[in-house]
Amino acid sequence: MQLERKVKIGSKEIKKYDAPHSPYQRLPESKALSEVKAELTRLCGLYNPVQLQHTVNKAILALREAVAAHSPSPGKEPAD
Repeated sequence: MQLERKVKIGSKEIKKYDAPHSPYQRLPESKALSEVKAELTRLCGLYNPVQLQHTVNKAILALREAVAAHSPSPGKEPAD
């Protein structure tokens, strides 16, 4: 959340905040970085959140399988 304004009433300071947005959501509202906006918009369009989540889930499963393959079975004592 970004601070919109501060109002001082006596010794008390009241702060008014803007609605929460991600930095990418705030970018189109910005007047700066106009040449970067188009590039970021193009890059954002390349990524599919569903596909990214699927890739992450596959990596987690592969990691769990690798750990399970290298850890001793429950109930068996490790050999000395």
